[in-house]
Amino acid sequence: MRISSNLVRLSLLGVLAVSVAACGDDGGTENPEEVITTVTLTFTPMGGGTTVTASVDDPDGPGGNAPTIDPVNLANGKTYATTVRFLNKLETPPEEITTEVMDESDVHQVFFTGTGVKGPATSNTTGPLTHTYGDMDANGFPLGLTNTIVAATGTGPLTITLRHMPPVNDTPVKTGTLADTVKTGGIAALPGDTDVNVTFTATVQ
Repeated sequence: MRISSNLVRLSLLGVLAVSVAACGDDGGTENPEEVITTVTLTFTPMGGGTTVTASVDDPDGPGGNAPTIDPVNLANGKTYATTVRFLNKLETPPEEITTEVMDESDVHQVFFTGTGVKGPATSNTTGPLTHTYGDMDANGFPLGLTNTIVAATGTGPLTITLRHMPPVNDTPVKTGTLADTVKTGGIAALPGDTDVNVTFTATVQ
C-alpha cells in the first residue's frame, strides 16, 4: 500500500497549512479512511538532557476540528537526534504510516525548510536550527526520518514536507540531489507530489 498524492489542505489562520493524503493500494484504488492525521517530531539531546516532542495533530481528519500545533522549544547549544513520525489516528489503534514510508523509502523523502532552518534544502545562512540527514534509502539517497539538529538561539518557522516521487515510465526520479533542487527551486520544483506539509514555530533559547 502506498501513500497517494490525493491531497486535502486545511488552512490554519491563513499562514500554516496541513496537507493530509489519502492512502490507496498499488493499483491506485483510493481508501479515504486512511490518511495522515499526525506528524510528530522527537528531539533527543545527545549527551543527555530533556527530550522534546512536538506534533501537528488532526485526529478527526479533514473537515473536522482544526489541527493543533505544538511549539518546538529547544535549548541553545544542544545537538539533537531528531526523528519524524507519521500516523493515521482515524484507525484504532493508530496506523503507523512511518512504516509505509520506510518500506517505500526509494520513492519518498522528508525535507526540512523554512527560514528557521539552515540545511541541505535551504539557502539560509542563519537560523536557529541546523539540519543534516541521518538516514538513507536503499539506494544510498537521503530519506529524512532520522536527522541531526544543532540548536542556536533564535526563532523561526520549521516546515516538514513528505514528498512521494514514484517512477515515471518505469524510470526512477528520486536522486541524491533533491535537497539541492529544493534549495534553488522550492518544493514545487521536485518530481512527484506532496503527501504532507506542516509548519512548526521553533524557538531556541
